[in-house]
Amino acid sequence: MKPFKNISALILLLVSSAFPFAARSESLAVLTGRADWNCVRLELTGQACSRVAPPYAGVMMRYWQPVLMVETVKRPGDTAVNEYRSLLGEPLKQMAATAMGAGSANMDSGSGYSADTTAVQMSDVHVMGFPASSIFSAIIEPVCEGSPELSSSVSYLSERDAVEWRTLKNESRHPMSLLSAAMAPMCEGGQITTPGMCIGVWGPLYPRGGFIAGYSPVVGSAALAYRGVDIASINPLSVFHSRVMPLLFVPDPFWDRMQMVYPQASRCLKIGEDPRTWEQDRVSADGKYVWIYWRKKECCAL
Repeated sequence: MKPFKNISALILLLVSSAFPFAARSESLAVLTGRADWNCVRLELTGQACSRVAPPYAGVMMRYWQPVLMVETVKRPGDTAVNEYRSLLGEPLKQMAATAMGAGSANMDSGSGYSADTTAVQMSDVHVMGFPASSIFSAIIEPVCEGSPELSSSVSYLSERDAVEWRTLKNESRHPMSLLSAAMAPMCEGGQITTPGMCIGVWGPLYPRGGFIAGYSPVVGSAALAYRGVDIASINPLSVFHSRVMPLLFVPDPFWDRMQMVYPQASRCLKIGEDPRTWEQDRVSADGKYVWIYWRKKECCAL
């Protein structure tokens, strides 16, 4: 396994070099530099596989690739990333206000934070492609034959989906949403572990809108970020949502991982991991959070 550990180190070195730390804490350079590259975790599965190029025989390898950068914000059109400001901003805020009708120009959301776990929080979500995907692919493909993920630069902006994200016009009619009324406390208590029902103990997956009752703004952001990824995916239940460019996969809460990189970096987390192991002292002063979404991949290694 030593060669694969060296590959992980090479990925860290090259990607960090491509995105050097900058003075501003909200730049893509800084956020990408905070990625926990231990999350790559190159692992041999022991299963034999065939390759297109010599040598034609290999062994399956599992790894995690950073495919998305997802942020949650309290004000429509706002962003925690400097490079996103030209894309978002006032036009996106006005788009959300127009979709919601007259009198909705001020759609800012309060933090909704309370020690009471029934406190309702609301945020907008932006699902973007991870900026170093092409660099990651260039590093991994020569060693491991497969299909590294290259996501669209923009997949989902909840302001463009304002009616559904804020009112659950169609989402509320979904059978999974109807089940969620009594499900939230059981999700938080870890009593439901069926994939697709709960986002671990972070709360219920459905209804996939911008409101959630959670432990804290940190956990609420993580859950809403995951909902945004699920909406952006090729999940057939997302057809009534307005997406910019649907992702070519459905998120897997069992295998995939998430990592906070704003306001500060966390380690790589299992989806729905107990907040008591990672959320302490990570509440954002400005209500904005940024996450890297890591997807499990498999390929045929040399």
